[in-house]
Amino acid sequence: MSLLAESPVARLPVTELNIGYYAHHHGAGHVTRALAIAAAFDGPLTLFGSRLPERVALPNVQLCPLPPDVAAGVEGEAFACLHYAPLGVAGLRERMGLLVDWFRRAWPCLLVVDVSVEVALLARLCGVPTIYLRQRGSRFDAAHELAYASASRLLAPYPDCLEEPGTPAAWRAKTCYAGSLSRYAGQGPDRGREPGTITVIAGHGGTAFSRARLVAAARACPAWHWTVLGPVLEDAIEAPANLTFLGSVADPAPWLTRAELVVGSAGDSLVAELADLRCRFLCLPDARPFDEQLSTGRLLAAQDLAITCESWPADEDWPGLLARARELDPERWAAVSDGEGARRAAACIRQVAHEVLA
Repeated sequence: MSLLAESPVARLPVTELNIGYYAHHHGAGHVTRALAIAAAFDGPLTLFGSRLPERVALPNVQLCPLPPDVAAGVEGEAFACLHYAPLGVAGLRERMGLLVDWFRRAWPCLLVVDVSVEVALLARLCGVPTIYLRQRGSRFDAAHELAYASASRLLAPYPDCLEEPGTPAAWRAKTCYAGSLSRYAGQGPDRGREPGTITVIAGHGGTAFSRARLVAAARACPAWHWTVLGPVLEDAIEAPANLTFLGSVADPAPWLTRAELVVGSAGDSLVAELADLRCRFLCLPDARPFDEQLSTGRLLAAQDLAITCESWPADEDWPGLLARARELDPERWAAVSDGEGARRAAACIRQVAHEVLA
């Protein structure tokens, strides 16, 4: 795969560089990661997205909500070099227009893209440099190649020991490996683990964690107490006494640090939080484009960071899986998280902005 040659940039006398950050709306992890980086960033940052919180506590962050890029009855047409290019969607025109308006007002500026091939290419076609967030999985298609090639730098929210096998050397050389990025950086567990307790995290981006499956798992392991956080579709199945559903919570840290084991999917945000909090992890990857979570789960298992099941376990398999997860050494997470990931990412953004604009 070839990379586009770096082209010269018109260099201006810069007194302040404006940084934008586009956070994708699928799941909660992109915005969570953006805010972790923003907290370590030493200047103003404009956060774009269509799933932003109403407000944030960070004084350097300005929120710019974008309208949804979908419309009823409109299919998302794709091409070799574009993942999503529907026709006639008003929200798509509006969101792209808002981004272009900001490019004009904020110049000289740089856009961090987490993630969207189309947004990255829009910025580049407007002469705005980008830093593109990398994700795991089989992202060797023409669209990703173009986004990576057009970016001034690539940023990986994981260490190089969890790099995707087969990644081209040119992409590796262009990548800043920040390590894990989470809101719990440097915290670690602040209390002893309670033996026989499990915290289950059901994600917001679509999940296989149904009430029926969790009820069956809890019944298969009556000696364990299970607490489920996150959205799980309600039904009439009665939960056993050792299973509690708490729904979505703003901060799962108290449950993550107290539990002996955590069961969850392989989303980047959750994996980063478990790394920072040094949790023993039973990983059940959810289906995602480009096999992103499946790849993550395999890499974690290969590094003895998690016990990974590529499909939902049979009821009779749960006791053995929990016993294996109990034997994991949580200090192995130190290779993934040293508490400095957000600082490294923020430093990368500032360095690239000065290199290409100052």
